[in-house]
Parts: sequence; structure tokens; C-alpha cells
Amino acid sequence: MVPTIDAFKCDGCKICVLQCPPQIMGIVKNVAVIITDLCEECGICNDVCPIGAVRFHLPEREYTADHPAYHAHPR
Repeated sequence: MVPTIDAFKCDGCKICVLQCPPQIMGIVKNVAVIITDLCEECGICNDVCPIGAVRFHLPEREYTADHPAYHAHPR
């Protein structure tokens, strides 16, 4: 999952920045930012945020149910 920061909720407390294991988060104009390409998706930033400004969402992908594994095989 890809983390995002809600810029309207974030108060710049820096808790997520200090707890980020790969240290790819920072503060810009008193709002937390993250380099999503380098993120390890560990979820610690989401867990430590006291106001819920960090959210995870699944990337948008197309899934088709037309894969052969979904069809019943005759016995």
C-alpha cells in the first residue's frame, strides 16, 4: 500500500518523521512529506500519527475476472 499525507490534517509534529525507519520523510512548510518511491511501506508512520494524517490506500489497478484460474474445470 502507498502512504499519503493529508496536508490539511497534518500539524507538523514530526513524530512520523522521527519514527520512519528508512528516513525518507521530512517537513516542508510545516507539513510532513514522504518520498513514496523509496518507501518500504512498513506502516509505522500511520501507526504513530496521533491525528490520523497518514493514510494508506491501494494503488489503482485493473483486475479482470477473466483469468483461466477463475473458470471451473470439468472433472
